Amino acid sequence: MTDQSTHLDKVRERFTATAEVFSQNVRVTRKAEAERLAERATEGLALQGEALAIDLACGPGTFTRPLAARVGRAIGADLTPAMVEKARAEAARDGIANIEFVCSDVYALPFAAGAAHIVTCGYAFHHMTDPARALAEMARVTRPGGRVAIIDIIVPEGFDPRHQNAIERERDPSHTDTLTVARFFELFHDAGLRVRSADVHENFHDFDYWMRNAGSAPGDDIYSRTRRLMEKFMIGDVSGFRPRVSGKDGAGLEFTHTVLLIVGEKPE
Repeated sequence: MTDQSTHLDKVRERFTATAEVFSQNVRVTRKAEAERLAERATEGLALQGEALAIDLACGPGTFTRPLAARVGRAIGADLTPAMVEKARAEAARDGIANIEFVCSDVYALPFAAGAAHIVTCGYAFHHMTDPARALAEMARVTRPGGRVAIIDIIVPEGFDPRHQNAIERERDPSHTDTLTVARFFELFHDAGLRVRSADVHENFHDFDYWMRNAGSAPGDDIYSRTRRLMEKFMIGDVSGFRPRVSGKDGAGLEFTHTVLLIVGEKPE
């Protein structure tokens, strides 16, 4: 078994174990971002109503559903069967007719070259061992003139990725590397994609909520180790998390994720 396949197993295991709580949380916390990505990815696209959009690492369909509302057909693909099942059930419950979900490895997509007008991926590149290969595969299935859009956490300029990655991996072993804006631009260039837009924003998180999303709670070892690592940077932060106390009693902890939404276009 290769290191890559071993890591894919780790990702599948993590999101199977946390499928219910993860789905409940991202439906709320990522709703506005999902709408923003769909708007940017489809902006000015010719024949938008006839377009096919493919959303990779779709989870419960958080980013797939707003795409489906703007295109002719949307397909969500995810490595984890438990996530695909949730996405299918929710879409069926809400009567969304132009959407479907499949299980798929991002490194070997079951779609023909140039099949899609839009290919997106939300919050998954920091789980990938080979982001260049994943983006190349996204570009392969995008037709000339089509769009590729990614939203993911980044390490802000001037901060040390080693510290942020150490904290993320302690919380979630399926985390690989949080990339930088510069690295995403390199990846798009190498995949033959022209960057149309790139916007950075910040999301504020409650530490306990964030840990619960990964299946960890106060009192367990992973929670305690991750909190200790983050608290080291409450003064003189070099991680980019900017952790700080919260709550009336000062016992809580909150921090910041910096997020990039980048949209590229495949040349005609």
